[in-house]
Amino acid sequence: MSRSHLAEASGRHLPWAAAAMLACVLSLLSWQPAQRLDLLAYDTLEPLFRGKARTQDAVVIAIDDAALDALGRWPWSRAVHARLIDRLSAAGVSAIGMPILFAEPSADDGQLAAAIAASGRVVLPVAPRQAGDAGGVADLLPTAELGSAAAMLGHVDVELDADALVRRTYSRAGSGTPRWEALALATLHLSSPAGHAAAVGQQAQSGVRVRSTASSPLWVREGELLLPYPGPDTRPPRISYHSLLERPELAEQLRGKAVFVGPTANGLDASLPTPDSRHSQPMAAVEFHARAYDALHGGLVYRSAGSSATLSFALALLALAVVVHARIQSPVIAAAAVASLALLPLAASGMTLNAWQLWVPPTPALASLLSGSLLWFGLYLQRTRGRLRHVQQDADATLRSIADAVFTIDESTRVTLTNPVAERLTGLNRDEAQGSLVGDLVREHTGQTPQIVGAVLACLQNRQTIRLPEPIDWQGPDGSHYALKLTATPVGGAGGGAVLALNDVTDAIAATIRLQHEATHDLLTRLPNRALLLDRLRLALANAQRHNSMLALLFVDLDRFKRINDSLGHDAGDAVLRDVAARLQASVRAGDTIARWGGDEFIILLDKLEDRNAVIAVALKVLEILDREFEADGNTGLLLSCSIGISVGPEDSPNAETLLSMADKAMYRGKIEGGSRYTFYSPEMNTWSRDRLDMETALHHGLANQEFELFYQPQIEIASGRLAGLESLIRWQRPGKGRVMPDEFITAAEESGIIRGIGEWAIHAAMRQTAHWNREGLLTVPLAVNVSARQFSDMAIVDTIREGLADSGLAPSMLKVELTESTAMRNPGYAAELLHSIHNLGVSIAVDDFGTGYSSLSLLKRFPVSELKIDRSFVGDVSDHDAAAIVRGTIALAHGLGMTVVAEGVETQAQLRFLADHGCDVVQGYLFAQPLPPDEIRNWLSGPPPHALHAISLLGNK
Repeated sequence: MSRSHLAEASGRHLPWAAAAMLACVLSLLSWQPAQRLDLLAYDTLEPLFRGKARTQDAVVIAIDDAALDALGRWPWSRAVHARLIDRLSAAGVSAIGMPILFAEPSADDGQLAAAIAASGRVVLPVAPRQAGDAGGVADLLPTAELGSAAAMLGHVDVELDADALVRRTYSRAGSGTPRWEALALATLHLSSPAGHAAAVGQQAQSGVRVRSTASSPLWVREGELLLPYPGPDTRPPRISYHSLLERPELAEQLRGKAVFVGPTANGLDASLPTPDSRHSQPMAAVEFHARAYDALHGGLVYRSAGSSATLSFALALLALAVVVHARIQSPVIAAAAVASLALLPLAASGMTLNAWQLWVPPTPALASLLSGSLLWFGLYLQRTRGRLRHVQQDADATLRSIADAVFTIDESTRVTLTNPVAERLTGLNRDEAQGSLVGDLVREHTGQTPQIVGAVLACLQNRQTIRLPEPIDWQGPDGSHYALKLTATPVGGAGGGAVLALNDVTDAIAATIRLQHEATHDLLTRLPNRALLLDRLRLALANAQRHNSMLALLFVDLDRFKRINDSLGHDAGDAVLRDVAARLQASVRAGDTIARWGGDEFIILLDKLEDRNAVIAVALKVLEILDREFEADGNTGLLLSCSIGISVGPEDSPNAETLLSMADKAMYRGKIEGGSRYTFYSPEMNTWSRDRLDMETALHHGLANQEFELFYQPQIEIASGRLAGLESLIRWQRPGKGRVMPDEFITAAEESGIIRGIGEWAIHAAMRQTAHWNREGLLTVPLAVNVSARQFSDMAIVDTIREGLADSGLAPSMLKVELTESTAMRNPGYAAELLHSIHNLGVSIAVDDFGTGYSSLSLLKRFPVSELKIDRSFVGDVSDHDAAAIVRGTIALAHGLGMTVVAEGVETQAQLRFLADHGCDVVQGYLFAQPLPPDEIRNWLSGPPPHALHAISLLGNK
């Protein structure tokens, strides 16, 4: 980690680590200032978060000034106390707590002890006392007689907090061991029926219940009882001791109440300082014990959390502050958010009081949060000051590195600062430019000074950013020209200056011009593209209609370009296309448009023509120049030709898109008719195009609706007359048209691409049919299926055959794939790879229509071909010397290569005899049978019919 990153990480985490240390110190060490703050927080929060308590049950019988005046000087005869106890017992009080120490014997103890014992509801106090000179603490007990008579004894010990105020007592305490319950707690236990019964039983079983105890070094406390804040609203009711003796009816109000009897007169007993003593006199001890009773009775007694819990509480809140700080990006907001969390310890402490009656001191958490926030913010300010120094140091470097020319100007438009780019554009250094009026500074370099000055003044007056919409033409000191975009931005408030920025957009404008050209021109040939052609065509049509003139569109399509691309590669193809573009441009007038439509298609737009003769002249010229040899990448003697479709506007159509479509149709019609020609559009082409479109649509529907079917033509072995094989031939049962033969729809299927789907269906259907015959026990002979040129151009045909064999269960030896000679020779290298892949499946290969193409014998040897089929055009004309020679040569060639020869189209006995005489192996044709549906071909699988056998038998009669 780098030093800067280490410093930054320390700055982020050091304040919170220090805050955590502070939390540990305050939580684990008893630091009085912190304890005082916690006590003050308790006194504030407890009344706010206090739960709902029961009604007050304790009543104080006060030995007040009025009682002293009536009954005399304290202490009174214990017979007086006996009289009070008798009256209270008769009134049916629930318990009597008497925090009056009867440690010394008195003559009236017997009378008081009898009253206490008769009541059975009196709790007498126990207090800690110093155990002589030896030190230690002992229990200060009532006299033995009184103590034995009491129902229970309870300690009256309280604890002074760090602020010297009393807030708590303990459930049990005692010398050496916490044997005595608190007076309030013992009174509470005694007030219940179960507690009273237990006390009576214990008293009956006990002998002397009070005996002296040995002193102990320690007064031991157990079970903290933290009492609620002693507000005036929780003060128990008081009845004067004397009034209760004089007015018996008052005692009736105390039925079921717990009463506490004790001194309240000033100076009579040691009063206790409580939190409420800040606003009034110290609290009488009897009132304190009565309040403790009410707190216990109402379930409003709390306990304090230990130091570990307090520390955990502080660290949890501190962790929350760290998370808040990390999530908020703005330092000021983060500091404010963390500072606001200072309220959280107080709220959390109050809620724990309410929910669990647990007091968690908030000062460690509060102090650590505030200190962490202050430390973090202080370090942040220190880092910010350092960053500002760096920013100030970097500002000048940044200004110098800006690619725009920057001029800082004051409210009077005088230059105060420039950067190096501005210096280069003006030829003045910073000191030379400083103080110059901006108008004087730019006047030598541009003729648009008024616009610049106007923009600056508008910026200064309106205090808003001003941008000139058009670039400024700027001439530099060296004579270079620039295009600059001006932006004036105000700095500061009213009366402040502005920043003038000049952005060099020279290269961007040049790039835009280049992109606009590329958007309307073909990247390869630099000719206009479709978009620009359509714009020019629409304009030319409008002008032709306005001036009653004529224009023509020549749709030029290269006839044999794909061969060059496939054999020599795309680089050679691109070179040829560039050459074609150059030749086309040379064949037309300067004002005519040559556009590349796409691929090997070009459009020529001839405008302002008088008649069609001019169009024909250009078309003939284009045919002639494209018929010349081409050269590409060292390959010479490349030959092309083209087909040209011509539409005339606005005669054929005034619409640009329609006119293009017409030229396209005319070109396509010329290509169908053999190519290397021009063809004018005629209305009947629409009908032909619609028919072709209908045909393609119907083919798609036919494949989806299973309208195709397979017929089978038998192949007869001449030597034996047996059935040697079947060739599957497709038919289309077109709705509304009847049965359609392949020569009527195969071309359209190949051009539309649906031939792939039809071919796959035919292969799978033929295999399934043959496998079905085999399962029926019929004679199974090899089945020949035809593969189209489109199917052959894709290696997927291998997967189609493999899947068909797997699905049907047909043995590969029973399948034969037929392709035409021209298809095989189109790309010999690819054909060899594909045919070997098919042959490796165990499938035989046959070459159909042999003799109609231009086969190379050396290439033919590379193919795994097992059968040659002589085209029907030769078989049907064996009476002709040339045709007969071709047939004899084909048979000899095939046998020499170890191949079987099949002759198609055998329709007469003479043709059969000729083929038999010259060694032909297998024949098929109408002499034996036309293609038959599956139900009819079943008869052949049982054996050739008599007419077929008869035809073969005639060969023996010469």
